[in-house]
This record gives sequence, structure tokens and C-alpha cells, in this order.
Amino acid sequence: MSAPLPPPDRGILVRKYGGSSLASIDRLRAVARDLVAQRAEGYGLVVVVSAMGRSTDELLHLARQANPEPPRRELDMLLSVGERITMSLLSMALAAEQCPAISYTGSQVGIITDTSHTDARIVEVRADRVRRSLAEGFVVVVAGFQGVSVDREITTLGRGGSDTTAVALAAALGATRCEILKDVDGVFTADPRKVPGARRHATLTYDEMEQVAATGCGVIHARAVEYARRHGVPLLVGSSFVPGPGTRVGPSSPPPATAAATPATPPGGNGADWRPLTIDAREDAALLALAGEPADGGAAWARLVADAVGREAIVAEWLEQSAEQWRWEALGEPAALAKIHAALAPAAAAGGRLRFRRGLACLSLAGPPPAGWTAARAALAPLLEACDITDWETRADGAVLRLLVPAAALPRLLAPLHAALLPA
Repeated sequence: MSAPLPPPDRGILVRKYGGSSLASIDRLRAVARDLVAQRAEGYGLVVVVSAMGRSTDELLHLARQANPEPPRRELDMLLSVGERITMSLLSMALAAEQCPAISYTGSQVGIITDTSHTDARIVEVRADRVRRSLAEGFVVVVAGFQGVSVDREITTLGRGGSDTTAVALAAALGATRCEILKDVDGVFTADPRKVPGARRHATLTYDEMEQVAATGCGVIHARAVEYARRHGVPLLVGSSFVPGPGTRVGPSSPPPATAAATPATPPGGNGADWRPLTIDAREDAALLALAGEPADGGAAWARLVADAVGREAIVAEWLEQSAEQWRWEALGEPAALAKIHAALAPAAAAGGRLRFRRGLACLSLAGPPPAGWTAARAALAPLLEACDITDWETRADGAVLRLLVPAAALPRLLAPLHAALLPA
């Protein structure tokens, strides 16, 4: 281990690197060089890492080869390995740059969770070892996505859990800010690789960032944003590949004193002037629905759906229950919904109506909702007609409107939709 550097004098910076930023040894070395430069500026560095590349998916595949329904405790033991590999390799890369570093697991830094395996919630962050190591001049590299339960069992925090690890550590340490570093420089109005006119948001409020995260776009996990808002942690969403200003996320600015007497305008007006913050395009989606009038009010079907969903990738789901109708609907990856569809066969045999539609593209429009979703939907109709799209559906999901069209229609719709709803 390299000799420690003097203690930092510019405060603590927490940086989280995603799997694509750490997908190879070359990328690990590039990240190490970047961290050395930040440490030279006087920051105390806490680095939270995800598993390299698609390691988590590969581990899940192995688990399901061993057992199609792996025990959740053992799954946590397995999945926590990916981030541990990354933390060790990055610490080695930092040592090769003559930068003293030390790696810790989630349990070693005192991330205490509840007892829910594979989707645990953080209940406490002790971080004493991190403080000591920072004071001794080390860069601290932490395995994200994991902790230890109050029953002293290894737990994982679910998809996007490394974001939550980073924000929780930043809150516990009183960090200057928490940086979530990805493969794009901030939060854009759309994916700039798909929409040339997409623009970067310079700033967003916590509420706005939660609305964007609710699309499932993967920029930052909604649970991490909610934690940052509760604890007042300044966020920066930026790129680990190229330098850039990124997107800063923080509290809402207080309104001017003179604004108090001005009546508030309903967000989005009548729907025609509705302006979302982002458009997230999912090119391959499916829609699955189960509906009917079950004699027990849907209790048995609800249990069947819950068991079928399990850990499958669901983007959004809706439930409607009344004396006359029970209806559940889900949007997600076609392969995942195909498994759920097969598992719902008993409900279909008991009089349920199953609908499974593949070959869809989903455009998730996130931001302050309009006064009414019906008006917003009506405002979309002329644009879709101009793009020669007659087969389309919408679903309102909190602050997100999901627009479902045939996948083949996406290339001729995405740019015009962005230009109409997010003009420069």
C-alpha cells in the first residue's frame, strides 16, 4: 500500500462510477488517473463503484442456471461479489498511480439495512472507518449496492443501489457534493445519441430529478434522489468519459418576494402548452394485462401476479380494482413479461382475460404534469397523425406519460416529438 497523503483540506467529494465507466482495465486506469487529479486539488475522495460492465446480469444468469428460483439470501451473497471485484481492482489501479487507496465493502463502512434481501433499504450509515481513512490521507473505494442487515446478513439494495450508497455516504460524511458519473455529461432532454437536438439541463431541482428518474431511464435511481432531497445532499450528474459541467441537482430556488401576490399558473396549462423535462425512448417494450371479474375480488390473482413478477424487470405497473372490475397491467422488457405471461395461465383458466402485446416502443415523457392528462393526450394526436401513426396508446404514471407506439414507428417520431414538446 502506498504511503498516505496529507489529509484533505477542500472537503469531501463522493464520486459514484457506473458499470460502463468501469467496464475494462483500461477504463479503471482512466478513472484512477482522474481521481489522482482530483486528490491533488485537495479533496478527500470517497469512490463508490458498481460492478464492471454487465457483471451483475452475468451473475444473475449463473444463479438461474443453478436454480431457476434462487434463495434470496444466497442471491445477495452472489450479487455482492461484482462490486467487490471492482473496488479491489480500482484500488490496485490507484496504487499503480502512487495514490494511496483502501477498499471497503458496504458492511465494512457501516451501511446498515433492513432485512429485505435483494431490495433492502438503508436504515443507518456509520462510516467511522471511512472518516479515519480519509483523515489518514487515503482515497476510500467502496463497493456500492450492498450493506449488512440489522440481523448481520449481507444484503443488496436493488437496481440502482450504488447510487443510493453514494448519496447515503455523502449525507453521513457531510460531503461537499455527490457526483453520479455516467457515460453522458448530465441529464438531457433526450438521449443525445438518438436526438441530435437534445439539450443538457444545467440545473434541476430534486423534485424535477425525481420526475426524470421515474421514467426508468437509468440516469440516477429515484430512491437515491429522494434520499438526497431528505438529507440536503448536492448532486452532480456528469460524465466519466469527457470533462463537462454536467447537471447540478438541488433544492428549489425560493420565489422572489413579489411573486407571493401572483396567482400560480397550473403546470402545463390546458395541455397544448405542456412541456416535459425529458423524453426517454425505450426501443423494445411489451405490455401485459390481466383483467376480469374474479369472485374473491382479485385476492388470488394479486398473489399470483406478485409471485410471477418476482425480480423480473418491470418498468411500470398499474392496478385497477373495484366491485365490477379487477385489472393489472405492466410495461417492461418482452422477455421478462413473457415469463410473467406464462405464469398467469391459471388466472386465464379461471376466467381472466390476458393481453400480451410485444413489438412496442415506449416514449416516457417526464416532468411537471399538465392540468389534465386527457388534454395532454389530445395535444399529441395531431403530431402522431402527421407522422402517420394511428396505432398508439398512452398510460399516465405519476409525473410520467408513457406513449406506446409500434417499434417501427419510433425513428420517424422521436425527433419531431422532441422538437414539438421541447423546443429550443
